[in-house]
This record gives sequence, C-alpha cells and structure tokens, in this order.
Amino acid sequence: MTDVRRAIAERIDAIAAWRREREFQDMMGLGPEAAARSRRSAEGLDALAAYVRTLPDSDPRLERLRKAAFRGEVFDPGATLLTELGRFRFHDPEAPVETFLDRMAEWAEQDEREMGEWGGPQIAGDNPWRANWTVQIDDDEE
Repeated sequence: MTDVRRAIAERIDAIAAWRREREFQDMMGLGPEAAARSRRSAEGLDALAAYVRTLPDSDPRLERLRKAAFRGEVFDPGATLLTELGRFRFHDPEAPVETFLDRMAEWAEQDEREMGEWGGPQIAGDNPWRANWTVQIDDDEE
C-alpha cells in the first residue's frame, strides 16, 4: 500500500532541491534578490514536507491528493500544482503550510479535471484533442 505522506513529502523534497540549485543559478544571473527568494522557497518547501510527514493517515487532504495526483504509487502533480509547489514562499514569505496544503488538494483536483483539455474549454463537439468516435467490437462468431 502506498505511503501517501512519504510519497508527497519526497516529491516536495525534490522540488526543494531544485530550488536550491536554482538559487545558485539566480545568483549567477538574476542576482542576490532572486537567489534569496529561491533559498526562502526551498526552506519553505522543507517546512511543508516536514508538515506533511506529521499528518495522520486520516487527514482528508491526503486522500484528496491520493485520488487526484497519484499515478500508481507515485505522487505525480499536474501542471498547476507543480507550478505552485515550485513557487511556495517565493513571493510570499509568510505563506502558511497548512493553508497551502488545503490549496494543494484543490489544485490537484483542478489538474485532474483539466487533464486532456489542452486547448481549454471547447465548444461542444469541437474539441480536436478528444476523440469523437468509438470502437465497437462484435463478439459474434459465426
């Protein structure tokens, strides 16, 4: 059985590691202010991962994330959730982890609803990314 807390926290840890790499790149390119924001974001992600690890298995947000953002045993956030994770505390140093976790569940559900809707909302019957045909298999053997 999947340890949802561990899988989520490990992905957050990986994003924090990316933020730390980005801090170095920012220092070389964008300067110390951007580097400081990346460092703050990485530290915030560390706090978020630590918070997730303390949650009880019964936390409803974990179940919502499991349903919307897991592919098998892997926490696989969609585009919106992944973007927001990468920006945690980048702009708002006071963003609370508990509130952010609430939003994580909302973003995961939004990503799930939008999966396959590459062009955004489409006029009924006019979505080029969605099949408008069906395959029918006849089991009649004569």
